[in-house]
Amino acid sequence: MTLKALFRVRLAALKSSLTGANRSKKPRTKLQILGFAALMLYTFGFFGFFLYETFDTLAFAYSMLGLGWLFFAMAGLMSFGLMFVGSVFTAKAQLYEATDNDLLLSMPIRPRDVLLSRMFLLLVLDLLFGLLVAVPALIAWIGAAGFQVRQFVPALLIFVVLLPLLTLMISALFGWLLHLITARMRNQSMMTVVLSLIFLAAYFYFVSQMNLWIQELAANPEPLAGALGAVAPLVWLGRACADGDFAALGGLALIVGGVLILGWMALERSFLRTATDRRGAAKVKYMEKAVDAVPPGRALLRRELKHLAASPAYILNGALGAFMAPVAAIFLLIKRESILPLLAVPGIGELLPLLLLLGLCFISATNILTAPSISIEGKSLWLLQSLPVSPREVLGAKLKMHLLICLPPVLLAGAAAAVLLKPGALLTAALLLLPAACTLFSGLLGLFENLRHPNFDWINETQAVKSGASVLLTMFIGWGTLILPLLVFVIWGDVIPSSAVILGFLGLMVLLCLLLWRWLSTRGVEKFRAL
Repeated sequence: MTLKALFRVRLAALKSSLTGANRSKKPRTKLQILGFAALMLYTFGFFGFFLYETFDTLAFAYSMLGLGWLFFAMAGLMSFGLMFVGSVFTAKAQLYEATDNDLLLSMPIRPRDVLLSRMFLLLVLDLLFGLLVAVPALIAWIGAAGFQVRQFVPALLIFVVLLPLLTLMISALFGWLLHLITARMRNQSMMTVVLSLIFLAAYFYFVSQMNLWIQELAANPEPLAGALGAVAPLVWLGRACADGDFAALGGLALIVGGVLILGWMALERSFLRTATDRRGAAKVKYMEKAVDAVPPGRALLRRELKHLAASPAYILNGALGAFMAPVAAIFLLIKRESILPLLAVPGIGELLPLLLLLGLCFISATNILTAPSISIEGKSLWLLQSLPVSPREVLGAKLKMHLLICLPPVLLAGAAAAVLLKPGALLTAALLLLPAACTLFSGLLGLFENLRHPNFDWINETQAVKSGASVLLTMFIGWGTLILPLLVFVIWGDVIPSSAVILGFLGLMVLLCLLLWRWLSTRGVEKFRAL
């Protein structure tokens, strides 16, 4: 009975984060829920179509060669990899660093029930990531080889049941190890950020090289078949899906079952001790020193920066563009000799500066530190509301934190683009001002959306910074604005020069920033008081 109640609580929290429910418990309208559902479907559809194009190339080639098992083995590896990367750090935060662990464990609730309810949400997350790969792969294979129930049933069981369960247990075990490793470190947040960036760098490198690898694998699959053929579970997975081999399916199920049993025994035995362990880093000896009084605005900014530095999930999800911008700057300078000849190509030379600018603006729109900045206050929001500072100062501190972290890297990338192109004074100014305006727009838009769609019902800060309407809307609206100048250039490029398009877009960004700031200074202040 207790376990069922915990599952209901987890489902309610998941529903709350997906529908944008807030502390006031005001129900969302059907139109708002449908709009948010459409946004989610669009996101999954976009990535699903990209993966379908990848699998479609392989499906026809491998079905003609009789290598169906290799196709599904690759799909299984990709599904496992995406689920693991997408959930391993969430597992660390969800299982061992949730804010309500102490509360639940102080109640007459078995620790294993708390652990099971936590892992249930991770399983839902893994299933979503897994379906993102499995659905395009199955559609591509059916289009190439036709539909057969004998193939479809084992594939469904593997991609919907076995692989998500296997990934769940492995990511939970890795989350446990990561928690043990970082628990004794002085700067746990920075180590988590570094490890996450390594994972992301590997992921982006894989995506950037995927088309090349796919072409090579479609033309010459023998080396990969030999490598994967030496791993029996991958062969069983492939044969179960491609040939309907139920004996192979049974062998794979036995392996997954063994991992689940052994992994559960390890997690259950260690959960209570690990979740309540407060060893932390080495103790720092207290030294008495004078504390200077600072203005309220500076104190609020320090508070925001300290909160950011202590939250790896907040840094990675809210300031990813701040890490991407220096990489883009280095790439532009290194690849200078390869990019410069494009300026002499008719039709591309005039478009290239606009594309570089839109790329920098895209990076700026990826920085969404303000989008969850009110939600992450959680139950402590009343402290900010009770301080002798105005709501405008509180919102201003959150915006200043966003600009302080996100603006310098974008300006660095803009300067690198200016060094590459060596344009006139007007375009040089645009390369710096337009990304800066987009960064300001992203920060203001994040506050606007978070005041309209706050999410205070979270058990771990990761939920606040990764889910909710304000986060998704801020990112997609920011990206959506970049389509306008590109459309103008494509449709009226013969009449309107690219410099005019750039200046017009800069003027639009400045106007939107002014309108958002006016709203935040008036209605936004009232909404903050009413939260």
